[in-house]
Amino acid sequence: MTRKGLTIASILSGGALVAVAVALGATLAADVRLPIHWNLQGEPDAFAGKWVALLMPAGMTAILSLLFHFLPAIEPRRKNLARSQGPYLWAWAVLLVIAWVIMFVLAATALGWNVPVNRVIAGAVGLVLVLIGNQLGKSRSMYLVGLRTPWTLDDEEVWIKSNRLAGKLMVAAGLAMVLAALLPIPPVALGIVAGVGIAIGVVVPVVHSFILWRRVRRDQPSE
Repeated sequence: MTRKGLTIASILSGGALVAVAVALGATLAADVRLPIHWNLQGEPDAFAGKWVALLMPAGMTAILSLLFHFLPAIEPRRKNLARSQGPYLWAWAVLLVIAWVIMFVLAATALGWNVPVNRVIAGAVGLVLVLIGNQLGKSRSMYLVGLRTPWTLDDEEVWIKSNRLAGKLMVAAGLAMVLAALLPIPPVALGIVAGVGIAIGVVVPVVHSFILWRRVRRDQPSE
C-alpha cells in the first residue's frame, strides 16, 4: 500500500461510486428523498434529495482523498509524516471503505432492503477504529494525523506514549462495537456501547497527554 496506489484507488473508487449513484438514481422517482442520518434506534432522522444523498459518498471520497494526497506537501513536520506511513496510509484506505459502506446503506434503503443500518454502520466504524488504532502507536508528532493536543505536539515522548494509549483504547472500543453490532442487543444499547467506547478512546488519552506533559516538564532541569 503506497501513496501512489491509494491515489489510483481513490480515482477508481470515486468513479465507481458516481457510476453506482447515477445508475441507481435513474431508477428512482425525481422527488424521492433518501436518509443521510440515523438516530440511535437506527431510524432515519435527516433526509436529502436522491442526487445529493447518492453522490455524497463520491464527494466525500474526492475531498478527503485530495487532502490525503497533498498531506505531505502541507504537513509542517514532513519528516515525521514520512516516519508515520502506517497511520497515514491506513487512514486513507479506511476512508475508501467507509464511502462504500455509506453507499451500500443508501442503496439498501433506496431499494427497500431490510438492512439493520445502525448495526452495519456501528460494525463498520468499529472495524475502522481497530485498523487505525492498530497503527496509531507507530506515528510521530505532526499537525494533521494522530492524537494532536498542545501537549503531544510539544513533546515527542508525550506524543508517542499518548498515541500508543489512544491506539489501544481505539482497538478495544472498535472490537466492542463490532461485537455489539453482531449481538441481538437493543439499538439503544448498541448506541451506548459506541458512544462510551469512542468517548473513552478520546477523553482518556487527552487527559493522559496533559498529565504526562506536566510530569515531563517537572522532571526537566530548570534553566
